Amino acid sequence: MPSVASVRASNATFTAAYRPTALFVGGTSGCGQGTAEAFARATQGRAHILICGRNREAAERIIETFPKHPESKYEFVECDASLMKNVVKAAEEVKHKISEADGNKSTLNYLVLSQGILTMKGFDPTSEGIDRKLALHFYGRWKFVDELLPLLQKASSDGEEARVMSILDPKVSAPLDTTDLGLKIAFSLSKAANHATSYNDNFVAEYSSRYPGISFIHIYPGWVDTSVTQNLPWYLKPVLRPIVHFGARTLQDCGEYMASGLLSPAYKAGGFYLNQNGEPVVKTKSNVDDLEARKQLVEHYTKEVAF
Repeated sequence: MPSVASVRASNATFTAAYRPTALFVGGTSGCGQGTAEAFARATQGRAHILICGRNREAAERIIETFPKHPESKYEFVECDASLMKNVVKAAEEVKHKISEADGNKSTLNYLVLSQGILTMKGFDPTSEGIDRKLALHFYGRWKFVDELLPLLQKASSDGEEARVMSILDPKVSAPLDTTDLGLKIAFSLSKAANHATSYNDNFVAEYSSRYPGISFIHIYPGWVDTSVTQNLPWYLKPVLRPIVHFGARTLQDCGEYMASGLLSPAYKAGGFYLNQNGEPVVKTKSNVDDLEARKQLVEHYTKEVAF
């Protein structure tokens, strides 16, 4: 495992001939916040960074800590990403802000997706009929990708970096269960967790095959000291909070490792599955290479996110 000092030093060597543009969905807290902060440090503030989430006040506090550079541009985009209609609206705002900032350039170099929730609720459908956990951990993430693909493709065709990172857990996932995609028949919390990871794994494989000039990364953040327990029942918080804090990485350290995966030359284009240290995780063919199952998942996803 590389030390956080060596990872931080490696991130600090990042350079680009252009001002990179990055969007962090879920960047107002947790691992998304840590990654956005590490990215800002790596670029020394020479970046256009957009933070997307529900909490404007939190975003503004984070942005205030970013390095200042003559070319710095930091912005907030509000979005409850559990609803696909909100994702489409937020993506349009992102496109407008990027176009306004960069004129005809209109490229997006880095799209980091970390929105999520830890809850003990069972099937919890949004007004669009998708379980809220799966909407955040999978459907809304790839809906952002779909809406912003033209900007990523433009970056790639211009010879710039074009990378998508989904922060969840590629370490362990089962083969796709196509009998209950979306878990509307037999829902459980363990199934929701497993399906979300398997869906992300398969979409990395699918999209990297469709768009070979773009990097698609599914990465595990590790055990991190976050406010993840805030949505749990009150009686579980006193028990779980000490466990969460014990031996956990800080947000800052987690962010450095996530940023190392995001910026590494080793992951410039293709599909990648990384552990908490930004190192490759081996994926078995049974998990991501069942093309018929993947086709069914894509068809299911396409119907679910249309409105």
